[in-house]
Amino acid sequence: MEASPDPRTVRAVYGATVAGTVLWLAAILLAPWLAGRGADGAARIVYEVFAPVCHQDPQRCFALGGHPLAVCGRCLGIYAGFAAGLILYPFVRGFSRLALPRARVFVLSILPLALDGVAGVLGLWRSPIEVRFLTGLAWGAILPLYFVTGVADLVLTRRRRRSERGLEKSRGPT
Repeated sequence: MEASPDPRTVRAVYGATVAGTVLWLAAILLAPWLAGRGADGAARIVYEVFAPVCHQDPQRCFALGGHPLAVCGRCLGIYAGFAAGLILYPFVRGFSRLALPRARVFVLSILPLALDGVAGVLGLWRSPIEVRFLTGLAWGAILPLYFVTGVADLVLTRRRRRSERGLEKSRGPT
């Protein structure tokens, strides 16, 4: 990874990620809001958008106006944690360097979610929705440090390679 990237590129990736995250979280709330207003067809479409990424078991979902959110409590925790991590990103990472957190940070943040999930699958316990939300929140909060860094690095690498190809073409055959 580049030691000192163009901060404008990192800010642009960050801004696009914030915008996408806000839209994603709004859509999660949109489904029950539409259902509560009798727009069942529109609500069904929003629920279907989230169906590939979440089981949407109503007993594992928080509700809004008596209708389940478009994702379960754990998924909501991951997305809310991602949003919280984005808020903290400029203070933790800044925009003038690209560096991934150490692997142990990733492992420690996913460990509660993994333990809870595996124990649930094995039938050792059935965690309440609040625990599912909190384990998702812990893992989701670390993800922007990987996502923004990775996407910014990808953009910068592609830009550098394109520039190098342009220089090679302008020099002509050697």
